Amino acid sequence: MGKSKIWVLIGVWTLMSHSAVAQTNRYVVYFTDKNDTEYTVDHPIAYLSQRAIDRRENQNIEITSQDFPVNKSYVEAIQALGVDTYFTSRWMNAVLVEATPEQIETIEEQTFVSKTDYAAPGQKLNTTPAPENTIFISNDPTNPENLNSDIQLSMLQADLMLNDNITGEGVWVAVFDDGFLDANISSAFAHTFENDGLKDVFDFTTGGKNVFQYDAHGTSAWSCLGAKYNSTLKGSAYNASISLYVTEDVDTEYRIEEYNWLFAAERADSVGIDIITASLGYTDFDDPSMNYVIADLDGQTAVVTQAAEMAIDRGILVVTSGGNSGTESWPYISMPADAPRVLSVGALTSGYDRVSFSSIGPTADDRIKPEVVALGVNVTVLAVGNVLDNKSGTSFAAPLVAGVAAGLWQKFPTFTNLELRDLILSSSDNFENPNNEVGYGLPSYNIAIGNEPLAVSKLVGEGISVFPNPVSGDHINLSIEKKDLPMPVNVRLLSPSGQLISEQSIKKARKGLVLELPFNGGSQGIYFLQIECEDYSKNVKILRY
Repeated sequence: MGKSKIWVLIGVWTLMSHSAVAQTNRYVVYFTDKNDTEYTVDHPIAYLSQRAIDRRENQNIEITSQDFPVNKSYVEAIQALGVDTYFTSRWMNAVLVEATPEQIETIEEQTFVSKTDYAAPGQKLNTTPAPENTIFISNDPTNPENLNSDIQLSMLQADLMLNDNITGEGVWVAVFDDGFLDANISSAFAHTFENDGLKDVFDFTTGGKNVFQYDAHGTSAWSCLGAKYNSTLKGSAYNASISLYVTEDVDTEYRIEEYNWLFAAERADSVGIDIITASLGYTDFDDPSMNYVIADLDGQTAVVTQAAEMAIDRGILVVTSGGNSGTESWPYISMPADAPRVLSVGALTSGYDRVSFSSIGPTADDRIKPEVVALGVNVTVLAVGNVLDNKSGTSFAAPLVAGVAAGLWQKFPTFTNLELRDLILSSSDNFENPNNEVGYGLPSYNIAIGNEPLAVSKLVGEGISVFPNPVSGDHINLSIEKKDLPMPVNVRLLSPSGQLISEQSIKKARKGLVLELPFNGGSQGIYFLQIECEDYSKNVKILRY
């Protein structure tokens, strides 16, 4: 969000005074090491919550020195230079400071400092953080247009999910945004406040704990996932536990917001959340020297992209909006949607067409983006003033998908974050022919849980369907849907490592015949079903849980 700034300089004295006073800015100071640390991988409870430790153990993720807090003595040495320090990054081994350029030069001379990064001009943070705002008043939202959330839920079959009492219970979601104005005065979130569902809040833009201010963009995004107001407005996982983190500064746009995202992700990790949903993206800034170029859209350059991947490394599912620049000179997704393993979300109309503003792929290294899509036009949300309204953007498509992900994780709690991501992709309606406009398509809850067959019809001329997918039993079914299917059809089931599990050759089959292919043993994960005949050779992903 670019801002125009007007500087008014009055008189020679003002000019001289301005030049004499050193400007304090925000910088991130990177350290060289974590030597002489008091922390060990054998005692992670000293720096991670039990829930964070359990997440790693459940997904066979090792705790490493990258999870250790930064060296306290390094931070104290910077403070001894008269510099205020704020958030630290375990993952990037760094600390956020407010300092003058002269102080930064002194900091860079320290042997334990590897580099510094200018993040934003001016001072913003509080050395004494504001206390948490715990006030909640339950007022019914107004609905002047008689809006409801039926379409946005039904497109994902999230309505069926909620009817199955799969509501995200037991799953913890962190929402990153620019503020949650008026969320604490609406009965649409009463169930969260009254049932102790709001687990953690923090404002990383100032260091305070009042997130119910600034802007209502976050309120609207959260409502897509977490609201529950009669039958009118339902989020796609309204019983999920919630953290609310303000990472975006509504007044300016600088690299600091990427670092705020990083700090929030580390807090989310340490307290034990499962899913991050963020309706934020970065390409250009108020300071043009910070701007990214399209070549940077490579899944590893941007700070926020690196942060997203580091969160994923720790078993967190990261869902992010793809961006709304589809009709602009930069039509591509923004960072961190370029991260290889995030679930980036584009926008559809209620007619299931891609919205022109929905950002497209590919990435600079030619990967397909976005991954999936959801309703992104006239989405019913809770808006500023506790009013139901229609809003458009991938900002609202992303939390809808994140809610479905929360429900699926409730349904399949032993999945890893990447298995869950694969399940969502494999349930989407463009799974076999992904492209850079809608990715793998629109996810389907019913297909994801195996209530509907994952049709191979798009592959074989509506000849064969495969079900269930995902599978938990000792076989999968192949249903012949076409009487003139070319024979023979050879079918091979391969393990994630490519080992042959079973195979079968269908030499003759009539329409309506259902064949069983053995699927004995094997751990959970993604398997591959190869289907071949004279006209085609296709692979289908099968998720075993």
